[in-house]
This record gives sequence, C-alpha cells and structure tokens, in this order.
Amino acid sequence: MGAGKGHIGNVDCVVADVADNGNVKEFISVELQAVDITGSYLPAYNALVNSETLDKKPAYGFNQANVYKRFITQLIAKGYYHSHWKTKIVAVIQDVVFNNMEQRTPFMKAESAKDANANIVFMVYKFSKNLNDRGEYIMELDRVVGTGHANLQSAILYKTPPSKEEFCQRIESKLNG
Repeated sequence: MGAGKGHIGNVDCVVADVADNGNVKEFISVELQAVDITGSYLPAYNALVNSETLDKKPAYGFNQANVYKRFITQLIAKGYYHSHWKTKIVAVIQDVVFNNMEQRTPFMKAESAKDANANIVFMVYKFSKNLNDRGEYIMELDRVVGTGHANLQSAILYKTPPSKEEFCQRIESKLNG
C-alpha cells in the first residue's frame, strides 16, 4: 500500500457477510495454526513403510518455540487492526499448541468471547478417537477463549526477565562449549 497507509498482510481466511450489491457488511478474519516440525520424519516413515530398520535415530521434533514467537506476534499485530475496526480475528489452534503458548505467556482472558474487548478469539480444538474404533481421530472443539491484542502484548512485555548474570552464564557456556 502507498505511503501513510497501513498494511495488514495476508490472513488465512475471511468469513464475510456480503450485501446484495457486493459491499462487505461484516467480517471476521481466521488464522489457522499447527505445530512446526523440525528436522525430518521421512527416514523413519520410509523405514516403516519398507519394513526396514534405521541406522540411527532420526532427528525431528515439534518446534513449539517457533510457533509461539511467530503466531503471537502475528495475532498482536492483526488484533490491533481488528480492535480499530471493531471486528474480531479468530485463531484456530490445537489444544497442545495453545496450552504451550499459554504456559509461556499467561495472558488475561475475557469472560466471554463475545466481549467487545475480545478482538482475538481462540477456537481451541483437540483430537479425539473416533467412535467407529478404526483408530481414526477427529477434530473436536475443546474451548473458546477470548482476549485482546493488548492482553497478549502486555503478557509478553511485562514478563519477569531473567537476570543479566544468568544470561551471561548462558553466553559463557556456549562459548566454552
């Protein structure tokens, strides 16, 4: 966008109520978030499919820290815009990812997602075993949590920082290897 104009970037999905003339009457943005995987599970998968053994344990895992830093930043920025527009952004997120995020930065929650100040609404889902007993899992809504972008921002900005000495010790341990 041109100078002096804001830029929201992309959103995963928008749900809009559109008038007959094509004008948008109301909308919500939707952001979908899953966990990142580090490394590669492909060697383990290929060995399983081919009934082979692995020479060494594959290196892969869940990267909750990357999800946390990217998703929180994105929600604060986009939540800020939505607060000005008096609209909401819905964050669809798996329960284990949400719980990890909440543990890293406990934030204030609204009594209801319908609260006018809750411009960010987390729709937290979990996987439950399907009743047909074929080993399948289905996505199921676990809970709905409302908050505001300022609550997320404050929770991050006002965390108790580690001591400078602790940080220096970490630097020294990395240097000494």
